[in-house]
Amino acid sequence: MLVKLGVTCLTLIDPDEVDSVNLGVQGFYEAETGMPKVQAVLGRLRAIDSEVRVQTHVAEYEPGQVHSESAVFVCVDSIRVRRRIFRDYRCSNWAVLFDGRMAAESLQVFCVERNPQAMEDYERTLFPSHEVYRQSCTARATIYCASMAAAILCAQYKRWAMKQEPEASLQFDLLSMDVYR
Repeated sequence: MLVKLGVTCLTLIDPDEVDSVNLGVQGFYEAETGMPKVQAVLGRLRAIDSEVRVQTHVAEYEPGQVHSESAVFVCVDSIRVRRRIFRDYRCSNWAVLFDGRMAAESLQVFCVERNPQAMEDYERTLFPSHEVYRQSCTARATIYCASMAAAILCAQYKRWAMKQEPEASLQFDLLSMDVYR
């Protein structure tokens, strides 16, 4: 979605390979099973725009992998990694931080701009890992929830890039169709 918005330079960081459990939730194709996720995504990005510049890291996140003044999208499963990325955001000159979180049919999207209140508010959402809500295996995330999270993240990015004020936090419950700010 970002490339279709006109973003021409991306860095993808993920140590994982596409697994069969990723097909229904993350939208990968069966033929991509076993590929590093960043390589599978790279192939799709190049199909959209053959000139897009993409740097890939088949590795855990490290601060040196992110270029200065970047808009950073945090789409990870781990609060521990989120906390680490946020710590690095505080110490870096990255432009803005976007965070998308989802579980089953609920999602949250955050936009953390460089002001003390936004950073303090976001930091409160980085609860200890042992407090993470554990869902049953029947309450898996869904592709439409993942697609909606991606779309909202892109809309927030567009608002930020156009100097319009993005929402600091949005939460959606797709079962009840409730929206919270």
